[in-house]
Amino acid sequence: MALSAKAQPRFGFTLIELLVVIAIIAVLIGLLVPAVQKVREAANRMSCTNNLKQLAIAMHSYHDANQKFPANQQQIGTNVWESLSATFWILPYIEQDAVFKSVTVPTNAPAQGVSTAGAGNRTAWSNAYNGAMNVAIKTMVCPSAIPGPRRGANNRGWDGPGSNYGWCYGSRVFANWDGSSNGFISQTKQNRMADVSDGTSNTIMAGEFLSGSNARATAGPGKYPFDIFFAGDALYNSVANKDFATAAELDAIGAAARNRPQGILSANGTLPLWYSATQSAFNTAAPPNWSWPSAGGNCCPGGSHDWGPGIIPPRSLHSGGVNVVLGDGSVKFIRDSINLVTFQRLGNRSDGQPPGDF
Repeated sequence: MALSAKAQPRFGFTLIELLVVIAIIAVLIGLLVPAVQKVREAANRMSCTNNLKQLAIAMHSYHDANQKFPANQQQIGTNVWESLSATFWILPYIEQDAVFKSVTVPTNAPAQGVSTAGAGNRTAWSNAYNGAMNVAIKTMVCPSAIPGPRRGANNRGWDGPGSNYGWCYGSRVFANWDGSSNGFISQTKQNRMADVSDGTSNTIMAGEFLSGSNARATAGPGKYPFDIFFAGDALYNSVANKDFATAAELDAIGAAARNRPQGILSANGTLPLWYSATQSAFNTAAPPNWSWPSAGGNCCPGGSHDWGPGIIPPRSLHSGGVNVVLGDGSVKFIRDSINLVTFQRLGNRSDGQPPGDF
């Protein structure tokens, strides 16, 4: 007689139980990922804040040593484009002394046309200058920003290491490099502390901007909010009070820029040591993270350029606003919704009016 085997108990999940477990895990991941992203962004904002504080401390250290702040365009070579931004002059104070010393600054700098070297030395000097342009400086990069694509070496070998911080030129709408900036840092004038008559706690020294997408390298259209679109000097010249452009005037300029998507070069925010407006400076003519594209003007013969002046507001990928550092070294998060005139006054070092709440 055959013996009947006793049924053995079975252990494990049923299909329904497995699906339930998977669903629970998916819910937990859905809750966890945003929390992790928030923590990461909070850490990035803190790092961004520290970068701006370091820049402010360095700028004040430079002023202590020289009784003036550096201008953002100081020509040190025989060619006008052989100029350096204010960032170059504070390199020793942000642990970049080797880069600073790699470029020989002639004794009569910052006068125009200063290179007195012979042909052989001139080549060596140019190589050092061009090499400095390619040095990546960690302090100049916001960890929340998307790194701009390497632009590809131009005829001077500049590839563009990336830059997300610029000096505040003030509230003035620029037209064709007129040089009349009213900000904490000027284009060609070396301001002193006394020139900041509105007070250092009421004046923006530096802030954030984004690197360009390098779309122009492939003849593609410009990409908002990363690139600088071309508007043209005629619109800038039509602004009645260039220190305080109205919202309507800004809308007209922004619309004109948006409608010319091919009129750009999108290598902005890549060269922290170069003097051009969109590489190392911005203005407060328009509010942070302006809803219109940043708008460049004429620069050089041959068309529009992303380094042309115009309306270049601060921008960031932080939610809701941008970090700026004031002249007293305090870092503030400026909301995109800030009153336009308040923001313009924050950029102006000497308009004589309190900026209001911000």
